[in-house]
Amino acid sequence: MSKRQREQEDGSRPPKRPKPEQSHGQSQNQQYAPVVEDIQFARQLQQLLVFRQDGIQQLRHGLASFKAFLESILYHRDEASRPRQLSILREYLDGQKPAGELRDPEKPFLAQLWQAWSFGSQNDNDYLSSQVCATLALLLRTLSSLLDLRDHGILLGQTVLQYQHLRLVRRGLDAPNNMDYVVSPCLRLLTEVTSFDGGALAKQVYKHREQTFDINSLRRNLGLVRKAASDEEAKRRPSVRTLTVRYVLAHLKYLHEGGKIDLLSVRPLCTSLLQHLGHDPHDVVNEILSVTEQNVLRDNEMPRLAKANLLTQQNLERVTEIATRSGDEHPSSDRAYAWLKAVCTISSYGILRASGWYPPGTTSADLQPGENDSGIDLGLDSLDFYDRTERSEFLNTILHGWLQTLRPQTDPKERELAIMCFEAAPELVASYFAEKHFSLEPKLSNTWIGYASFIFEVIRLPVPAHLGNSEATTFAEFPPQTSIILNNLLPQPLAQKILTRCLNQPSELITFFAIRNLVLAFQKMVKVLAEMRRATASVSVENKILWQGAAARLLARFTQRTPSMQDVVLAFRRLPDDDGHIVQREAVTRLLRLYYEVTPVQALEAQVDVSTALAAALTRSEEDAGVSDVAALRALELEHLLVVAQHSAGMRWFTKSGGLLYSPVVSLLRLHTKDLQNRRIRVLLGRILEQHGLLVGRSGADTLSRKTLGLSELEALVASLVDVPGEDGETWAFVDDCMARATRQPVKYADQIDAAIAQTHDVGSNDAPLGLLAMVMAEQTRFVAENTRIIHRVAKYLGLLCSVERPSKAVIALHEAMTGLVDRATMGADDRDALLVKTRLIEPPTMAPPGKYLMEKTSIPFNPPPAESDDHPEIVRWSLKDLATALEDKDIDALILCLSSQHPDIRRQALVQLRHLFAKLQAFAIDDKGPLSVLIGSLSETFEQQCLHAGEDKPLPFLTATFAVRALHVLMEPAHFMYPKLNRFIMRSPEWRITRLPAYWLSNTTLSQPEEDDGYWKEVLWVLEWLIDGLRTSVDLDILRRGDVFAKMMALYLSPGAEKMKVLRERVLELVFMGTCVEGGSDVLALRTGVLGWLAMVGGDVAGLVRDRALRLCDGEKLVKWSGVNVEEL
Repeated sequence: MSKRQREQEDGSRPPKRPKPEQSHGQSQNQQYAPVVEDIQFARQLQQLLVFRQDGIQQLRHGLASFKAFLESILYHRDEASRPRQLSILREYLDGQKPAGELRDPEKPFLAQLWQAWSFGSQNDNDYLSSQVCATLALLLRTLSSLLDLRDHGILLGQTVLQYQHLRLVRRGLDAPNNMDYVVSPCLRLLTEVTSFDGGALAKQVYKHREQTFDINSLRRNLGLVRKAASDEEAKRRPSVRTLTVRYVLAHLKYLHEGGKIDLLSVRPLCTSLLQHLGHDPHDVVNEILSVTEQNVLRDNEMPRLAKANLLTQQNLERVTEIATRSGDEHPSSDRAYAWLKAVCTISSYGILRASGWYPPGTTSADLQPGENDSGIDLGLDSLDFYDRTERSEFLNTILHGWLQTLRPQTDPKERELAIMCFEAAPELVASYFAEKHFSLEPKLSNTWIGYASFIFEVIRLPVPAHLGNSEATTFAEFPPQTSIILNNLLPQPLAQKILTRCLNQPSELITFFAIRNLVLAFQKMVKVLAEMRRATASVSVENKILWQGAAARLLARFTQRTPSMQDVVLAFRRLPDDDGHIVQREAVTRLLRLYYEVTPVQALEAQVDVSTALAAALTRSEEDAGVSDVAALRALELEHLLVVAQHSAGMRWFTKSGGLLYSPVVSLLRLHTKDLQNRRIRVLLGRILEQHGLLVGRSGADTLSRKTLGLSELEALVASLVDVPGEDGETWAFVDDCMARATRQPVKYADQIDAAIAQTHDVGSNDAPLGLLAMVMAEQTRFVAENTRIIHRVAKYLGLLCSVERPSKAVIALHEAMTGLVDRATMGADDRDALLVKTRLIEPPTMAPPGKYLMEKTSIPFNPPPAESDDHPEIVRWSLKDLATALEDKDIDALILCLSSQHPDIRRQALVQLRHLFAKLQAFAIDDKGPLSVLIGSLSETFEQQCLHAGEDKPLPFLTATFAVRALHVLMEPAHFMYPKLNRFIMRSPEWRITRLPAYWLSNTTLSQPEEDDGYWKEVLWVLEWLIDGLRTSVDLDILRRGDVFAKMMALYLSPGAEKMKVLRERVLELVFMGTCVEGGSDVLALRTGVLGWLAMVGGDVAGLVRDRALRLCDGEKLVKWSGVNVEEL
């Protein structure tokens, strides 16, 4: 088909009408140019703000003038005219007050402006409506800064909250998305009303939430983001989202706890609040984080569930975008990072739950292993949950999901956040690596280095207290699962194959990474094994085998995850022995030492000879005299090598190698003469020389016969060589040669010693054996007779051995054989004693047993009952408020407690006020008025019949008054677990039997079925907390004693079901403490309930403190007469 030909233009056709670019209202608004007049008097302002349907333009001029007038006051633009402006504003506002009832909907405050807003709303004049709304918001903001005009601001806020005006506000909030000029003023107005005077009207605003806080409307407005706006433009003209955020934050800041809980229960709203956080201006981001932390997360009255609705995984990710992924140039990154750290580490913030290395329900079990004697004891395998293959359960699900989104390998801040989470909740380590899979194949890249640094920080985490038993302050019955512990020691990416490859890499950085992580893992393993030994000693007999089996299994699996000893030795031998690699050498020698100390079976699989390295280190230590960092690392390396050499079976102590002047043992002896108090070297020298028979230690035969000075051969040898100068190589070579001869021909010199003993008949000697070194030295002296220095050293050595009261026959024989060379009198007694004092090791101070010192006792963690105040404003305070407000503010609670006052006048006035309250409840339109009326009526009847009957005028026991207070709150909440029982109780009788209240409720909770399946302990705790609160006077104590309450509570404390209820046990101890706070209460508890013996049986710090208090406050004479034992003995 051919293309249609273009028609010829016909000039007679009229042109098309151009499409209008703006609507009529918009063009009309562009034509409007405000005329601002200077306000000189109130009458002028009143004339400007008069509403007439035919004077809309003049009204808008007046609104513009009023706005300029208010801004001048608010921002102090004209300080000279400010007093006159305030006077004009006050006069105008006073003239606008309605003459009659303030809340008359027909005559509202500022009626002209409300009429104008209503007219604009009815006629779709959105610009007029928005201008009026903006003016009211500005007026309210101005009044909030003027204390003298507070009443006018309250009146304006209450006027806004009238139904017909809220309809106008609601219509503005529901305006289309493109009409932000209509939505924004309404949000500003509601925000000012909510935050006026510190939130005085916040509760009323939220009470009308159908109009003021529609969730769908707020969520839509929270999504209206202006993404391309600069910070300056965002401050000058905030977006709808910004204003909505500030409106929601005003509620979180000023609402009461109940309102905030209700607000936060709407999870979609919490999600929308932080959904576009990355596009918000930095001041809005700071405000969101500050308000949520200060007014929600730090509010201890808020339940964890409400806080958790705000701290969802998605919200945490959005804050993370600001904190770590928006760059350091974002002004709010530091604040967001601090917010995240607080959320991750503070348990009261809502999402962090106490946890450790035990998944839920694995600290104990109903069936103990070994209870069934007819079965086979399977040890750890009898626990079906132990080391199971499927993923373990964990409590911190939100933090776990959020951790999976972090990138610790690339961002240091995110790495720190992950480590803080792991430290606060140790259970997350195993769960994190169970789902987070990454490879650590040795490859020197930025990603590999990031992962390696992260793994290093994970291994560095401390071992949790009691091996992660977060349910108690002691070790659990069962050990933690070895798979969980192993993932904390060596995370899953660090497999044995990976570590072996890292050790054999040519890259020194990769090798050092493997060595350093292995060192940390071994050190952490040492701490874990020590804790498991402590747990084994503290648990019951039937569970000891479980802990021992867990330690053995953990050690075996840890050995399977670590590289072989041969790979570590190869890495050690590849390292050059220079100052540039001293850090690596210190680390690898430490690792070799840990292999021998922690996994000796694995270490002994390889023959390790460090004689060359040790001799070189010893020689270097003699030369280095500085205190630099290199010298300190060299000293650590030497210490590690000494331990390795001590354990190594392939160590050649008496062989010179590598061109060294002396053997390793002589080099070690030379080093020790310069540091005589080095206990480690002294012990190592003694062990080496004794193992090879060169010396006889204190454990040898007849050592006890050496009583004078208690001298050992090692001390004599060190003392004889202590002043040999370092340049005297001949003496040290002589000693080295003698040791080598003794190790090569030990039988020859042993026979010579036996022959010398047989030839000696000195009655002052004994048959104690002698080391081979003395015989070799005595034999070799004839070959160096011309060297006086060597002869002098041998003489000193043998002389010291002969200086004891009953020397060895062999020493005497050597002395007689060397007549002319060795003289007993060559050294005086004083010189000998001084030399030995210098040589002997100084014993470390022994620590006295813990019982020898008086530990500073901590204070009792309970508070005594409050004292009665001299003033009682609560008697009439409740009547000045709305009844619902008085109930929420607990003014009725204080009024009920006035019945227990010690002043008769206070009690009578309280009874009169309760009667008024009863009458007011009958006319009050609430759902719970029936049970509340019955409760107040029963309380009044009980007080009249049992406290004012027959001319008596005594106070109501606090047990009864506090019971009524707690019952009042329960009856206001029908979903409470005690509501059914309390409702049945108040319907039983119009009067309560005061003396039987505690016994009745104990029987009705501890010995009865709960209303809810899991509500038994909750009901018992409710009764126990009531008894603690009510025990304030001797009358209350007598009621509890007559009801045998203390005996029942002490029996409940020791019941099997209460073992896991730490809170319940603390409350029982607090009840006993409250009894000691009552006058004469300690005597009653000690003499009538046997509480002293019970506290001694219970044990513990708190029980001991309460027992000491009871002993201190009771009558000593009565106690001695009753028990027959002195108070000091008790």
